[in-house]
Amino acid sequence: MTFLHPEFLYLMLPPVLILFYFILTQKEPTAALFGSRVYERLRVNEKRLSLRQRNIIYLIVFILLIAAMAQPAIEEATVRVKAPDRELTVAIDISASMQTDDLYPSRLAVAREKLLELIDRSQAERIGVLAFGKDVYVVSPPSGDKAALRQMLESFEPDAYAEKGTDIMALLAAANSVMQSAPPRILLLLTDGGDRRDFSEAAAYAKANGIRLFILGTATPEGGPLMVDGRPVMKEGKAVETALNPALRALAESTGGLYLSAAIGSSDVTALLAALRARAEREGDGAKEVKRYGQLYILPLGFALFLILVANSSMSRRERVAVPPAVLLGALLLGGGAPLHSESFDYELLQEAKQYYDSRHFARAARAYYRYAKRNHNDPEALYDSAHALYRAGKYEAAAVQWGRIPAKERSLQFKIAHNLGNAHAMIGGIDHLKAAIKAYQKALHIHNDRETRENLEIVRGRLMRLMREKLREHNGGAPLTGEKSAGAEGMERPAAKSAQNAAPEKTEPQKGEAEPSEAQGEAKTAQMSDFEAAMWMQTLQRQTKTHLYKISPERAKGGRNVDPW
Repeated sequence: MTFLHPEFLYLMLPPVLILFYFILTQKEPTAALFGSRVYERLRVNEKRLSLRQRNIIYLIVFILLIAAMAQPAIEEATVRVKAPDRELTVAIDISASMQTDDLYPSRLAVAREKLLELIDRSQAERIGVLAFGKDVYVVSPPSGDKAALRQMLESFEPDAYAEKGTDIMALLAAANSVMQSAPPRILLLLTDGGDRRDFSEAAAYAKANGIRLFILGTATPEGGPLMVDGRPVMKEGKAVETALNPALRALAESTGGLYLSAAIGSSDVTALLAALRARAEREGDGAKEVKRYGQLYILPLGFALFLILVANSSMSRRERVAVPPAVLLGALLLGGGAPLHSESFDYELLQEAKQYYDSRHFARAARAYYRYAKRNHNDPEALYDSAHALYRAGKYEAAAVQWGRIPAKERSLQFKIAHNLGNAHAMIGGIDHLKAAIKAYQKALHIHNDRETRENLEIVRGRLMRLMREKLREHNGGAPLTGEKSAGAEGMERPAAKSAQNAAPEKTEPQKGEAEPSEAQGEAKTAQMSDFEAAMWMQTLQRQTKTHLYKISPERAKGGRNVDPW
């Protein structure tokens, strides 16, 4: 056994022992007036814990609590914890010289394709992307999400950030501020190198900060004319030529990295990944061995709690603890109030309600069901039966109010309530109630596609339309409406919902594959895109969506402890 935090023992145990030494060695004030033998004879023998015994128990309790805070544990096993994925920072050159077309179609296009291929073939690497020229920009923080990285690069338009000049020192300062502090710190450059031939300052800075440079030269030694907006840049009547900077190889090798030239195909990306992974294996995979412990602090903590209970609840063996009868009576009357309603009484009340209903005394049955529901925490089924009895008694408005207040959770009961609520509003009649009935039927149909509910819905819609026409005719002074058919051609109106005259039968959930009803018959369906139209629309969105790069300011690029990574 070992203590994971032994500092608690060193810092807390000595003061506690000293404190309790003075507590235990002091005498009681009354003991100073008599001799020890006289004091013991005069003292009442209570046969319970003395003050000294309680203090000893408290001392043991404090020692156990300190031991629990020291976290005793036993070693169970040694676990090898996998290191987090390696982090790779890639910087792509977006200076004006990268528009040169000595690599088809341009140096920048080739560099971006190489970077996309590197992302697709990466395995355990988390890749972060920077863009640099005269200034440095963040394209993406380190991420292992290949799809997100690819989307960021494809939506990145470097033409808006193209600047004259390639500042390697600014890039190194910015990378040093955003890269992780733990080795290996690897920076991969896709660049033509610019015009500068002396990189000694950049090499010294990289070695001082532990940065290894892997460079992929994205240009040809022969070079080509410098292009701006598709036209060559002229100087003194001649086109300005730009080529691969030969000093890039010395820069990479001086930092312990690797230099490769961009090649046709994927051999250069394969060689880069192999070199990066070999470097990571030589420096170790970063995995650590962690010991797993079984915690034992609960044992002294539990024993300490038990001793606290003993020290504070000891009782004399000569005393009896009598519970007053009034306390027991109060507990029975107050604490057991809910169980006083016996199950037999509830059963008799339900039987009474059923007998009233069978004998067609619906009003009495409604009151009996309602009393049972109130005694059983507003039982939804009993409230439903009470409202149904009111409906059968012809009290449609009371039934509608009660159905609308039932807190039902089961879908089958929700359907029955909505269906019968519609029936109640339909029986009341009037424009407002017919509209409420339509809403109730639609709610029921959303729960279960029922033929009877659909028929009731169509009947109520017809009644509502006729009432609205009659009201409009009265408003027009009895004149016939435009396009109105004659009364003889209108046909006979079906009676109100047939299910409104009796109890709604038990409804079942909609079967698998059964179509859900629509709220309006004959409504036009929304046109759907074809696959080709959807693909073209997505491409249009991608072209219109551009990535706004975050520029790393010179102050931030200087690094420091207070600089946030990425």
